[in-house]
Amino acid sequence: MMLLELDQEQLRVLRRALEARARDMQRRLGTDPGDEGFRREVTLATWLLRQVEALERRAGYQALGIGDSESLPADDGS
Repeated sequence: MMLLELDQEQLRVLRRALEARARDMQRRLGTDPGDEGFRREVTLATWLLRQVEALERRAGYQALGIGDSESLPADDGS
């Protein structure tokens, strides 16, 4: 197991990069199935994206507890 320490900005950047990679790979997979190795890479990239999204949600909940304005719900005026 490897531990990686990221701040919230780095986590957002990682998520955006994985989203772009997974989207491009899924698009390519739809037009050219590629080999088994490529299909495994698509699956892994998608799985990693889901893991990063879950980490980002957890980090958002933690930030909400300390008042991070980006994680706070929008004020609906009530």
